[in-house]
Amino acid sequence: MKLLIPNATTNYRLLDSGNGLRLEQFGSNVIVRPDHTCLWQPSLATTEWSKADAVYTKHGTSTWTWARKPSFKEPWLFTYRQQLKSGKTLKFSCNLRLSQSKNIGIFPEQASQWEWMANLIDSVSYSPTVLNLFGYTGAATLCAAAAGAQVCHVDASQSAITFARTNQAASKLGDAPIRWIVEDCAKFIAREIKRGVMYDGIILDPPAFGHDPKGKIFAFEKNVITLLKLCKEALKPKPLFIIFNGYAMGHSATILKNIVSDAFPKKTIEFGELHIAEYEHRRTLPCSIFARISF
Repeated sequence: MKLLIPNATTNYRLLDSGNGLRLEQFGSNVIVRPDHTCLWQPSLATTEWSKADAVYTKHGTSTWTWARKPSFKEPWLFTYRQQLKSGKTLKFSCNLRLSQSKNIGIFPEQASQWEWMANLIDSVSYSPTVLNLFGYTGAATLCAAAAGAQVCHVDASQSAITFARTNQAASKLGDAPIRWIVEDCAKFIAREIKRGVMYDGIILDPPAFGHDPKGKIFAFEKNVITLLKLCKEALKPKPLFIIFNGYAMGHSATILKNIVSDAFPKKTIEFGELHIAEYEHRRTLPCSIFARISF
């Protein structure tokens, strides 16, 4: 099992963690938000935590409170530079008002996946087609497009697609070959298979539980096997990759590996956890699990 930890960047830092909280710096702003996995004690003094600009609290209705910068502008930008010779600098919006949750629109631990995927795309002489299911605010989509892929981004949330297109504009990828689809992911991929549309790479990032605008429920344990089978059918005979991420599922990465192994029994599967290293590498924080294949 692998632990993937993104390279340190001045645009994002996990400053500290503990007592069920994270202290994070995104660009010029510092925030505090909950993380139930942080059972240990913080390393920094309380005075350092009190310097946060905004704090996420859960007292009945989930909300953000501004501790130091009540007028700081939202959204603000998180900058990511691709680790390629011809790598582009991408910009993703962060917004405390994105949803009634602690999520602000970006998952920095996924940078390890973005880099791995971008290198595979960059390694071929053609423009591969990539399908990003449950694409959310589009970070992986834009990383794939910037590396040279043609991308189809699917999410059931119109607001997420709108936010993703804002990120596209901020990253100056307005002319990139991206299709934005508001649709139930399983329905869409089944329709693509019927049309004979196939992909070189697929990113699969399903929620533990969710629903589309029409109320159709996606429950990981009930729906993921069918969805993965559809993904296998939608891959080209000689594909590049498949990435399967899991967040807040309460499962071991071995579960994802075993599920992927059922669909691709003869392939070598990398699997493990995505971590973020605290600033100055005091500890690492586990954030999500993954399984992936490069063909």
